[in-house]
Amino acid sequence: NQRIDFNMKRFTFLFVFMMAWVLEVNGQTATTAKLQETLEDLVSLDRLVRQVHWNARGTAAYSLHELTGEFHAELDSQQDIFAEQLSILGVDPVVSFEKLTQNVHAVPNANQKHMRKAGIDLLIKHYQQMINQVKERMKGIDDLVVEDHFIGLRAMLELQQWKLKLEQEI
Repeated sequence: NQRIDFNMKRFTFLFVFMMAWVLEVNGQTATTAKLQETLEDLVSLDRLVRQVHWNARGTAAYSLHELTGEFHAELDSQQDIFAEQLSILGVDPVVSFEKLTQNVHAVPNANQKHMRKAGIDLLIKHYQQMINQVKERMKGIDDLVVEDHFIGLRAMLELQQWKLKLEQEI
């Protein structure tokens, strides 16, 4: 009877340990998937920002050129943060070729009469999409460091979108 009781306790301990490990691995997998998706979206948004930066035309083009240059630097920094967090969690940060080329042709033709306004409108739209994705991905993250990265990213995206809306009024 004692032997059965001992084996049952050992089985219970192993079962609880294995379940905790499975939950940890699954939670980490979900977290790394969210980090990877966000890294890919950051790269894609950065490519779009660079396209607007390089193709700024029209009245007040210089201010848009400078603003998008600033955004590129901040987006690049965020990409590093998310890539490094993936590495810390044991995942190689990889961005697909599809994501790299996703927004290459999204910028209106540089000869278009109102390219500046069209570029800003396009960026505001993509920023809103990214903000919504970040809000959704933040749900269910129980790693405080990762959650902090998402909070910082969301704040940066909202600030950049706000600056674009101000630039729209010039």
